[in-house]
Amino acid sequence: MRIISSEATDALNSGRFGERSLLKLSPLGDDPLAIWDDLGTLSYGGTDYVGAAGRFIVEPSTTASALSVRGLKITFSGLDSEIVALIEGVDWHQRPILYSRATFAIDSPQLLYVHDEFAGFMDQIKWSEAINGQPSALVLYCESASREYARHGSRTASDADQRQRDSNDGFFSFAASAVTQTIDWGRQPEAPTTQPAKRSGFAGLLDSIF
Repeated sequence: MRIISSEATDALNSGRFGERSLLKLSPLGDDPLAIWDDLGTLSYGGTDYVGAAGRFIVEPSTTASALSVRGLKITFSGLDSEIVALIEGVDWHQRPILYSRATFAIDSPQLLYVHDEFAGFMDQIKWSEAINGQPSALVLYCESASREYARHGSRTASDADQRQRDSNDGFFSFAASAVTQTIDWGRQPEAPTTQPAKRSGFAGLLDSIF
């Protein structure tokens, strides 16, 4: 359950609040690129988000079901030097991205609440040039961490597989037989019934008649 302060609750109930987007890209071996869609610098969670009003557009994210992968699409200006440097200068592919929504009070500019809306990985970047009057754009496609839910490994719950990791680990040594093992709880096990051996010859013929 989300814990929201009383100040945030009052602002939400009165309708006098505003929302801003916080974006944090974490390329490999470099400082994160943290920006937000307003002016000035916003410090939150040990990260300084630099004002970038109008520099990016985040399409509304949607929920997903049936273990489908949730995505996020972010559009930057193709003339944004920091984004271009992110693409050309560092290893960004499959690196973490965090998209958050911040709620502010209108009456007194105060940060009331921050909700992490999307956490995932940068997957693809498509660069479209300015053609026929359309502005140049960089579109970043991201995949959420939910893609891990449907990932399968080659390991099995068997003694042979476990012995490959540790030859002395016999944890699954009875796994195969335990599937059909009968366990009697709270009572004495019934003795197995045995059929008398069939006799041959004339005696066996009498048994079959009587």
